[in-house]
Amino acid sequence: MAEKPKSPAELEKMLKDMESMSKGFGDSPKPARNEGGGALKSLLGFFVKIHDDEDEKVAKQPPPLAPTPAKPPVTSLPTSPAMTAPSMVEPTSQRRVSDLVANEALPKFNQPKATAQQEDLSTKAFEEIYKEAGVFKFKCSIDELVELMNSPTVASHPLAIKVVAVNLALTAKGVKLDDYIADAVRKDRALDAYQLMLNERASEIENKAKADIETIQKEVEEYLKKKQQEMEKLRTQASEASRQAVEFAISRQVEEQRLADTISPFLEGKPNPVSIGNTPERL
Repeated sequence: MAEKPKSPAELEKMLKDMESMSKGFGDSPKPARNEGGGALKSLLGFFVKIHDDEDEKVAKQPPPLAPTPAKPPVTSLPTSPAMTAPSMVEPTSQRRVSDLVANEALPKFNQPKATAQQEDLSTKAFEEIYKEAGVFKFKCSIDELVELMNSPTVASHPLAIKVVAVNLALTAKGVKLDDYIADAVRKDRALDAYQLMLNERASEIENKAKADIETIQKEVEEYLKKKQQEMEKLRTQASEASRQAVEFAISRQVEEQRLADTISPFLEGKPNPVSIGNTPERL
């Protein structure tokens, strides 16, 4: 069930609080305009009108046993100066929001230079991003609109009442709602530009890393090939040395046998001093 509209006294107090609060942000306060009271009364009359129509609608509803469609109440917006401000006569939703900043250049972020201790770009504060993009040079900040929407004065009220009350507060201040919407669009474009820079940076670093890895792999393959050749050469040298040792041992044994046989008749039964096929001691 929809929340019942507030009493005229509650609405008038809420709207006066919003108008008073709006003087606490943005540019220096402007002189109060004569139609301010009329705007409050007109807006108050608007909610009173809705309240009366809602009561009449409930009174005309048939018994629950035989429900019939109830005719929706017909309400008309007041035509006071406060309610006919440009931000309410031509809602931004009926126009292209991008047109608000169409003539402004898109922000661009340069990639930071590589250092030994590279900062984490993903944790960069939004305020710093907005500052680098030049968003802070504009007078209206979306944070002020957030502050108004979250104000205790309207925090417990329906969204429709919040929107009307905030519009009235901005009109009393002489500030356009489009200025805050444009600030939100500028900050969104700054975030998009920063994200684009990070994406391009990541792509460039990834491509460079792939190229460097391929180069290193080629160097490793060439190094391994060279070392394989060196190891093969060492194996060949060792094999050749063993072959020479074995072949000499065979020919040595034949020669030793010849020497032993030659001197054996002259030893007169003494042991032959010539060793045959023995393993020489290491020097």
